[in-house]
Amino acid sequence: MKTLALLAIFTLLLFPKAFSIQLSPESKISLLTCGPGDEIATYFGHSAIRINDSLSGIDYVFNYGVYSFDTPNFAWRFAKGETDYILAGERVASFMSSYQEEQRSVYEQVLNITQTEKQSLFDALVENAKKENRVYRYRHFSDNCSTRLRDQFEKCVNHQLQYDTLQDTKLTYRNLVDQCVPGNSWNGFGIKLALGIPADKVTTYSQKMFLPIYLMNSMASAAVVKDGVRMPFVLPKTTLFEAKRIPSGFSLNSPAIVVNLFFLFVAFLTFIEYRKKRMIWLDFLVFFSIGFAGLLLSFLCFISVTEATEWNLNLVWALPTHFVFAFLWVIPSLRSKLEWYLKFTAGIVLLFLITMIFLPQTFHWLVVPLCLTILLRTFSSLKLSFFAKKNIA
Repeated sequence: MKTLALLAIFTLLLFPKAFSIQLSPESKISLLTCGPGDEIATYFGHSAIRINDSLSGIDYVFNYGVYSFDTPNFAWRFAKGETDYILAGERVASFMSSYQEEQRSVYEQVLNITQTEKQSLFDALVENAKKENRVYRYRHFSDNCSTRLRDQFEKCVNHQLQYDTLQDTKLTYRNLVDQCVPGNSWNGFGIKLALGIPADKVTTYSQKMFLPIYLMNSMASAAVVKDGVRMPFVLPKTTLFEAKRIPSGFSLNSPAIVVNLFFLFVAFLTFIEYRKKRMIWLDFLVFFSIGFAGLLLSFLCFISVTEATEWNLNLVWALPTHFVFAFLWVIPSLRSKLEWYLKFTAGIVLLFLITMIFLPQTFHWLVVPLCLTILLRTFSSLKLSFFAKKNIA
C-alpha cells in the first residue's frame, strides 16, 4: 500500500502523456504479486500491473492500492469500512525500492496476450486512472487491488479466460484470512474475533482471488483458446525480489499467553477469595474488559459496513452490556438487584460453550478461556451472595 501524497503528482504527470501512447510490439504487460509484510495493512500481500515498453520509454506500475491519510475523517471512515482507494501510477524503480525496503518479495508474470489485447488493457487502465474514475470504495473481500486486476484481465480477453477449477478446494473467507493473518498476534486475534457469520461462507474459485497469492496462482494455470489452440494466459513466474523473512519468535505478550495467564490469574484469586475479603474489583476488571471488547464488536457488527463483520456470534459471550454492569456492580446498594444479570450471563455463556461447535460461525480457540473466566466470576459472585444472605438470615 502507498499513500496518495507521494503518488498523486506523479500520476497527474504520467497519465495525460499516456493517453496518446500506442504500445509497441515489444511491450510487455505483467502481473506483479507482492508478498506480505509485518503491518496489519500488508498481511494479505498486494497486486499491481506493470507496463513495460522499452521502445516507448515507459516502465510503469498501475497500483489500485493507494489511499490517503489526509482524507477528511480518515480514521472514522476507516473504522466504518468507508475507505476510498484510488488507482495511481509510479515508476517500477520506485515501486521495487519500497518493497525491497520493507523486505517483501515481488514476483512477475508476463501476460501472454495479443498486441490488440495489450493495447485494450493499457487503454482501460489509463481511462480508469483519470481523476474522475480513479477513486473506488475499497471492499476487502470483493473489491480490492487484486479483484480489480482479475476483472481487467477477464475484460481484455473478452471474458474468455478459462480457469483450472479442478484443483479448487472448499475454503471459507475465514479459512483464507487464517492463511494470511499471524495466528498468535493481537492484530490477528482482533481480526478473527471481528469476523461474523458471513466470513464462514464457502468461496467460489473466483472469489478466492481477493488474495494476491490466489490471483497469482490462478493466472498461472489459466488459459485462453485462440484459433482452436489453448494458450496459457501468463508466462512462467519470475522473481524480481526475494525477501529474507524472519520468523516471529516466542513472545510473552502474545494473545495465547496473556489470555491464558489472565484466566489462571482470575482462577487463583477466585480460589483464595473464599478465605479472604470478597474481590469486587476483580468482577469489575473482568466485566469491564469483556464489555469493552463487546462494544468494539458491536460497532463493527451494527455500525461499520466492513465486510463480514455483521452477525457476529462472539457478542453472545462478549455482551456490550458487561461494560455498564461493571460500573453498577461496584455500588453496594445495587448488587442484590443485579444478581439476575449474573444468572443470565452464566446461563448464556454456558449454553454458548456447549453449542459453539454446532453454531454457523467458527470461533478462535481463545474464546474458551475467556468464557471460562466469565463463568468463574459469575458463579463465584452468585455463590458468595447466597452465603451472605444465608448468614444474615
